[in-house]
Order: sequence, then structure tokens, then C-alpha cells
Amino acid sequence: MAQLALAGCGTPRIAAPAPATAAIDTLLTRAERSAYVESTRHTEVLAFMDAVAAAQARTVHLATIGRSGEGRTIPLAVWGAPAADSASVARTGGTRVLIFANIHGGEVDGKEAALMLLRCLARGDHAAWADSLVLLIAPIYNVDGNEAVGLDTRPLQNGPVGGAGRRTNAAGLDLNRDFVKADAPETRALIGAIRRYDPHVVIDLHTTNGTLMAYQLTYAPGLHPDTHPALDAEARNRLLPAVTAGAGRRGFRMWHYGNIPGAFGEPATVPRGWYSFDPRARFSTNYAGLRNRLGILAESYSYASFETRVQAQVVFVDEVLEYVYRHASRIRRLTEEADRASAVGTTMTVRAGFAASATQEVLLGTVDTLRHPATHAPLLAMREDVHRETMPAFVRFAATETVRAPAAYLVPQDLSEVVAALDRHGVRHDLTFVWGFERESFRVDSVRVAGREFQGRRGMELFGAWETVPAEAGEPPRLAAFHRVPVDQPLGRLVVTLLEPRSDDGATAWGLIPRGRVDGRFPILRVP
Repeated sequence: MAQLALAGCGTPRIAAPAPATAAIDTLLTRAERSAYVESTRHTEVLAFMDAVAAAQARTVHLATIGRSGEGRTIPLAVWGAPAADSASVARTGGTRVLIFANIHGGEVDGKEAALMLLRCLARGDHAAWADSLVLLIAPIYNVDGNEAVGLDTRPLQNGPVGGAGRRTNAAGLDLNRDFVKADAPETRALIGAIRRYDPHVVIDLHTTNGTLMAYQLTYAPGLHPDTHPALDAEARNRLLPAVTAGAGRRGFRMWHYGNIPGAFGEPATVPRGWYSFDPRARFSTNYAGLRNRLGILAESYSYASFETRVQAQVVFVDEVLEYVYRHASRIRRLTEEADRASAVGTTMTVRAGFAASATQEVLLGTVDTLRHPATHAPLLAMREDVHRETMPAFVRFAATETVRAPAAYLVPQDLSEVVAALDRHGVRHDLTFVWGFERESFRVDSVRVAGREFQGRRGMELFGAWETVPAEAGEPPRLAAFHRVPVDQPLGRLVVTLLEPRSDDGATAWGLIPRGRVDGRFPILRVP
């Protein structure tokens, strides 16, 4: 498998390669140069990308997504378009795929794999993909977290023993809990790039620990129950099974992300089974699903060797892109149809839980305990043992509380944080002045304020019910300024999550609405 990592791609070239240059042939990541003892730093990522672009100026173009909290650039490479600007990308008419990695600074496998993919493309491998795909590659997203290298930042992880970054950004925020409130500059930059380039597919590369398993990589589609059904079916029934089969032919075991509660001796409050993570939109790939796009999460396995993890990411991304290339037109059509489908009047999710699942065969594994060469702390090393156990696999979520989506929401002009959030996400809304009209108002019976801050916010949970308020007969005109937010728009599914008072991941849950504004009545109204 070492050859695979050095090659940068694991499949034969499907077209004649571009003339090889010494620059590309000798270009290695820091992981490769150090025999997988160390991981690539920010300045090295920039130099690597610059070298690729200089060697292949016609096919690889560089841009910047934005800057981190500490002022570092977040680089982006564009392949398959004549230039890196969003207008040039859109004019290709191709299926756009965003691949980003290192959202958690200590999870470095995807960063190395993304650089290898870029080198592979610059060499001319997969040249045929350019007929249908435009690839947007951001190898190092949490740049500040990546640079905070420590030997103990990822306890038990099997390398790189030269150290890895911290999980959070410079302000201590977990960037993969930030896609609704978007407090971090990195999140705002990435959402801005998503708005500009409008990718049809979003791939987020991570590393996981947890349950002792026999998979080198686990994955998940967008998990929010309101992901458009056709996109959910495409990911679950077609794309991910094809990737699993393709990776299997290349010697890698992959399946749905999960853990077994109680596997490490902690109290288990649910029956033994394989449980996925969380359906809320605060996570990148769930957020992509609510934007009517295919969100794909990859989690290489922390206890496999660093080299094996990078190879697993290379193979996973390669297989996903090969599938998207073969089905590019259908994926574009599915996203376009989802954008046109109105959510008005449909049943939408405000809270969700695990859905009932059939039993599945899960591949479990064992580990050896090694010692870090410098700190002597324990490291867990994946063994090749495979133990098969049949158990319920909870890899889907279903609504536990729903609402009927209205025609529109009316957000008072003075709810500045809510209005700013709508703008950041690209939600269409118009400032309007309204007076007597039929509307729905949420009666607040009680409020539960979070006991402590989470990710810099103290949220709320409201209890009560929507009530219809008729237009009063003979009511004198009383003008009030509202931002009218129609649900009949491409981001209508996201709108419901953001603005419903009982949403477990919206403006109320994240404390974007002042506590004093929810006494008695929720300030946001609905147009039935």
C-alpha cells in the first residue's frame, strides 16, 4: 500500500498523461518526505499548491477562500475550469465538487490526501474528468488549528508521532459545530465560497477514533431528515454502495460511520447497536443536505497507521469522484429539481432521533498498544483481525417533532443577529412593511435556558404552540417593519430549521434571539 500513497492516485490513468515535469514528479508532501512521521504545515501546503499551479498553469488555478482568525490564508485550488473565479467555474456547466479537509486541526489525513489528489490531477491522471467535473480543493481549512502542533493533541491516535494540531480554531470553536450560527471567520469564509461556487457535491474529510472497528474508513451522507428524498436516495442507495465496492476491490473496508455505545466500558443507555452521530445542520455535510446538495462525510480510522489512513482517504475520494464523473448529469439534475421543489405546506422536521433500522453485519477489530517514541504515551494500533457481529445499525434519523411549513416567516427588523445569519447563508428575504393581516404567532408557555455556554453561545428551548391570529376587522393601519422570508426558495428547507422556535438547531437554539424577546410571544411570525 505504500506505493499507492506515493503515486498519489490508486487507479490507472484513464487518459494519456500530460508531459511529466520534474517539479510534479518530485513533489512530495511532508508526510511522504518524513515517512509518515510528520504532517504538512500551512506554509508547506501553500508551497505545494504553488508548485502544482506553476507546473500546470493551464489546468490548476489557485484562489483564497478567506482568512483564519489569526490571519492565515485558507487556500483553494480549482481544476477543470479556465480560471479560479466563480463565474469561470459556472460557465463550464460542469458538476462542481468541493473537497475540504482538516476542519479539525488534529485530523490531518484528508489534508495529505487532498494534496496527493491535486498532484495526481496535475500529472494528467483522470484527465477525462474535466469533461464533466470541476473540482474545488481546500486541503487545509482550519489553518490555525493545524499549526498548533503538539505531541499529545490526539491521544491514542496512531501517528503522526511528530505531532498534530488541535481540534478547534484559534478562538476555541469547533468549526464542525458552526454551520448554523457561523460565528467563526473560517465558517463565514467557507459558507461564502459555497454560495459563490455552488458545489453540487461537498466532501468533508475527517479522522475518527472511538469503537474498535475493522474499517479503515467510515462515511455518512447528509443525515438531516429534511434532506431532499431524491438526494438522500442517490447518496445511500447508489453512490456510497458503489464507493464501498470500489474501495473493497482496492483492499479497503469502508461502511457507514458509527460507534457502539458502552464499547469502552462506559454506561450504555441504549441497546447494543451501531449508532451514527447527529442529524443537525451545524455539521457540514448535514448543512449541505439542507442546501439541496450531496454532502459526504469521510472519517478515516484513528488507530490505523497514518500512512494507511491517508491511503484510505485517497481511495475514498477517488471512488467518489469516479462515481460523480459517471453520473454527473443526473447529480446536476437532482440538485436542480430539489432547488425547484417548494417546501411550502409540507411536513418539516424541527427535532429528530434515530430511525428504526434493520440488523446488519458490522466488522469489529482489535488493537495493539504501542508507545509514543518521545512521550511514551500509549498509542493504539489497528490489527488485521476482523470480527463479524450482527446488530441493529442506526444510520438514519427520523423526525420526532414536525411542523407544516408556512408560506413565509416575518422576522422583525430589530432581530439583527437573525437577519445577519440569513444574509450569511444566502437566504432570500425582503424588508417589508405590514399591517393587519392573518398570521401565526407562537405562544411561549415556558423557556429553558441552557445551563452553560456551548461553542460560545447560550441557547434556549421554547415550549408553547402556534396560534392563528386573524386580521382584525376595522383594524387601523399599524405599520411594522419585517423581513419577509419566503419558504418557496431553494433554501426553504434551511429556512425552516433556522426560524422555527422549536428547532433544535436554529436561531433560538443558538441564542441568536435575545432572551427578553421571547417572553409571552415568539417575535418571529408566520404567514400561513
